[in-house]
Amino acid sequence: MAHNRTIVIGSLLAVVLVTSAYAYMAKQTALPAPATSAANSDAEHPPQSPIVVTTARVLSDSDLDKMKEPDTIDDNPISRWSIAKLGIATSNMWVLADEAALEKKVRLALTGEEELPDVLLLNNRILPRLLDELVASGRFADIGESFERYASPRLKEAYALNTDVWKTVRVGGKLWGLPQISDGKVGDPILWVRQDWLDRLGLAVPTTLNELTAVLDAFTNRDPDGNGKDDTIGLALAGKNSLNGWIGDASFVFGAFGDQPYQWNRMPDGSLAYGSIQPGMRDALAVLAEWYGRGYLHPNFGTYDEQSASSLFAEGQAGIISGPGWMGGWPLSEVPQGPDMPVFKPIPFPSGPDGKIGRRGSNISYGSYVFRQGFEHMDAVFRYYDEVYGALIEDPASDFLHGFAENYDYKRVGGEVLYDFPGKTSTISRQLLVALGSTPPGVIRSESIEQRVYRGKIDTPYEKRLSATSSKLFLEGSIVSDQQLDYARKDEFVGAPGPKMRAKWPALQDMEKKAFLKIVYGNEQPDSFVQFVRDWHVYGGEEIKREVNEWDRANR
Repeated sequence: MAHNRTIVIGSLLAVVLVTSAYAYMAKQTALPAPATSAANSDAEHPPQSPIVVTTARVLSDSDLDKMKEPDTIDDNPISRWSIAKLGIATSNMWVLADEAALEKKVRLALTGEEELPDVLLLNNRILPRLLDELVASGRFADIGESFERYASPRLKEAYALNTDVWKTVRVGGKLWGLPQISDGKVGDPILWVRQDWLDRLGLAVPTTLNELTAVLDAFTNRDPDGNGKDDTIGLALAGKNSLNGWIGDASFVFGAFGDQPYQWNRMPDGSLAYGSIQPGMRDALAVLAEWYGRGYLHPNFGTYDEQSASSLFAEGQAGIISGPGWMGGWPLSEVPQGPDMPVFKPIPFPSGPDGKIGRRGSNISYGSYVFRQGFEHMDAVFRYYDEVYGALIEDPASDFLHGFAENYDYKRVGGEVLYDFPGKTSTISRQLLVALGSTPPGVIRSESIEQRVYRGKIDTPYEKRLSATSSKLFLEGSIVSDQQLDYARKDEFVGAPGPKMRAKWPALQDMEKKAFLKIVYGNEQPDSFVQFVRDWHVYGGEEIKREVNEWDRANR
């Protein structure tokens, strides 16, 4: 099986989308009975003159370099398909290098009355900051009526099964965008362990926090790589941004004590409370402080970002890391294999003292499409949206049955479809006008495509593509991640920040970061957590909590 980094990172198109490095995983899953779509009949007779829809694109130099001559971002297999099949011609009004440039461009357009594109994709970091301004400007459209009128039955089913995504765009009872739906698990972490180190030291896979502590001690102090040097640590942890980043997180430690920090969690009484101030955090931080004091963590973990922590593990300095199941594709499948080379294994999170298991959950949406007020072709957009959605549910009639563009992510040779060839790239999918992002939770009612392919079912084009572009380790990671879906805790606050949060949240986040790191580094005792909680309430936390719960009540 080929190890294809572009399938993992490019597919996180919106992962680890999203956001550029977080591009969202456009992975396919099992097929329900094909739904009849209005797009299928309408698309057979596109308008004589193409409908022109303007948009904006965030494309890096790498994206541009991967276009195959003579294709361009204005004329390529995706744009030609759109005209031929749907009668929709896309025009790139803005082409920007990164998401920060897009946010700046939108703000300038709103303040300067500059013309806006018809369609804009704003990721889940930009949208909350801009949403209130977009609504107040009067220059963007409520899409609620258009959705009811034009969305196909199978699209309506997807959103009916995932109604919370509408909270990301709802203001004043109206829907100010069309949210992409996350598959609900793309960012969910599991543990990755050096199986060869376990074997060399005669250790079993840890299933409890105490057993994990013993493994961390052995990986740190018993020369697991056998080189006679004191050059290994137990756990690769990223502390530069938070202790719950997208790789190198400590969410399993917090989850073992019943909560998740850095997010708003649903409490037994139905209200929302900030996880970082809950009592269980003190005990979790105490565990991390103990591990640090014993040398199980890198001495400078607080300066390490997610990629730095990932490198510690992939390069053999750390024996365990917490990270998403897709790590089995990148970076782990890129580590050379063979005798005396690392052997990685995905394992479930261990349980805590009271049997609790927990992890942070993936975002429910990694971005939304917003539409210019006065845009007259929402029917065309929903036809397009439905066509792309077909590939996500393995529709055998999809135009994207084999991939998004021949000679980009697949090619035909002698009547055979190949997925692993020189110059292959999945970045052509970034040329889509609109795309759902990933297969929505609930629409698949059988085993996942990863499970099917892993057990050897490689019959459909979708299964063949996944088999050809994914390593065994990637499939194993995905399957282990699925085993603990019920333990994921998602952030319940997905709206735009209110006035109090905008004013006081940055200072509270800074205070939180310093308080946590001081405890883990041993500069403060775990009991200092109590003072942090008091200060959090005094310096704006209590006001923000009221604000967040007001939003929650308005969006139930």
